[in-house]
Amino acid sequence: MYYLDIKTPMINFQEYRNSLYVDKTLMIDKIQNRIRTLNKYICITRPRRFGKTMNANMLAAYFTKGYDSRELFKGLKISKVPEFEEHVNQHHVIYIDLSRLPDPCTSFQEYLDWIKHCLLDDLKKSLSY
Repeated sequence: MYYLDIKTPMINFQEYRNSLYVDKTLMIDKIQNRIRTLNKYICITRPRRFGKTMNANMLAAYFTKGYDSRELFKGLKISKVPEFEEHVNQHHVIYIDLSRLPDPCTSFQEYLDWIKHCLLDDLKKSLSY
């Protein structure tokens, strides 16, 4: 399983866009303005079913270096922001779904160890290109 710069968030966000979608992409602008600042850490808490996963997929699809997602954001509010090109697809994104354990893991500690192992492997692969 891959964790670094994968296509899963783009696929998920595309599915959201194809359904009843309310444009919340200006959230991206608020977050990209915090990159490389002292206020770079953000905790988004909301009750169940309030769009946390959709927003996380939107952010990952926007920032990931793994794929070109410009077309996915075309026509949305974020595409009109002057800093759009500065950050779209310019950052490594780690995608981790903690809602279920993968088959080889029987505990969350095993899952965390497995994620570390996979990230190190992905990092080694990306450095060798």
